[in-house]
Amino acid sequence: MVFAVLPLFITAGLGAPAVAVGLVEGIADGSSAVVKLWSGWYSDRISWRKRLAVGGYGTTVVGLGLLVAITSWPQVIVARALAWMGRGLRQPIRSAMLAGSVGSADLGKAFGFHEALDTAGALLGPAVALLLLATGGTFRTVFWVALIPGAVCVVLFGVLTRDPRHERADPVSLRVQMSKGFWRLMAPVGMFGVGNFATAFFTLRAAQMVQPEVSHTVALSVAVGFYLAHNFVGAVVSFPAGWLSDRVGKPPVLSAAYATFAAACVVGLAGHGFFALGLMALLVGAQNPVVSAVESSLTSSLVEERRLGTAFGILNAINGVGDLGSSIVAGVLWTFVSPVAALAVGAVLCAAAALVLRMRPPTPSP
Repeated sequence: MVFAVLPLFITAGLGAPAVAVGLVEGIADGSSAVVKLWSGWYSDRISWRKRLAVGGYGTTVVGLGLLVAITSWPQVIVARALAWMGRGLRQPIRSAMLAGSVGSADLGKAFGFHEALDTAGALLGPAVALLLLATGGTFRTVFWVALIPGAVCVVLFGVLTRDPRHERADPVSLRVQMSKGFWRLMAPVGMFGVGNFATAFFTLRAAQMVQPEVSHTVALSVAVGFYLAHNFVGAVVSFPAGWLSDRVGKPPVLSAAYATFAAACVVGLAGHGFFALGLMALLVGAQNPVVSAVESSLTSSLVEERRLGTAFGILNAINGVGDLGSSIVAGVLWTFVSPVAALAVGAVLCAAAALVLRMRPPTPSP
């Protein structure tokens, strides 16, 4: 609900330029990356990692709750960063718990199913946000209502989940712990992260692609509708893509997802009108949860279980640092050059990552 309207709240609601969206998204991702690296490493060395993850969920709710009191866009940085630090605290632990709950042959399906449910929530949330805005609600109305599922989430994760781990890792250096295959995967992951700017920019581009044919007010609703549409696509393709990665191999599916993001950038920079908007929603939706699911399942197949927290911490930290750079660069290019320039840089970098992964796929150590 929040992320469907946040870029519009920053630009249309608070009057900030597009570079502010890049700063908000980038700083949030950067702060999250630091926390992810520590959280993953630390979670392998404690017996109470689930409680740490619950605290992460709670921190996210508190951070997003601060948005109801925002009066200027720099304040959004604080709220968004706090929320994403909570995400950084919980994400490596949640991924490690999930990986330890299934057999290696089903990792793709498990992470694909998780992303399908996660994206279904991201589909329902924008639908509620769109309904609230269409019936006279404000951006702050959306922020207030979003606190309800946030609080429920904290309770459900604390009560229902079980930690499958039975042992802790030894406190040795990161490089000794991780296989060569894992580090080989991190190269294209980092390259893709630098090009993979926040989906918020596609939301902004969606509003531009239907103007001047429709009014500014209608364009804002169309942008929220785009967010809704691409999450619907993601919810549909996540599980089949995870299943496919278990059958044909994870590197080819991940490479195809990287290339799909590059294609979405090309459509965004060259397309106009509702047909192009629909195609962009299809491509953005098809890659986002697939990238997350297959990167996670591939990482799980390359690392032994007792090192999974550290591995996911490194994976998420690299992604976060890449997101920090990509979102800030995209915001600067978007504001001071053109949206086309920002989209073109993303297309080139993500296509290159797809090529590197395809030519040098990582393999588990014997």
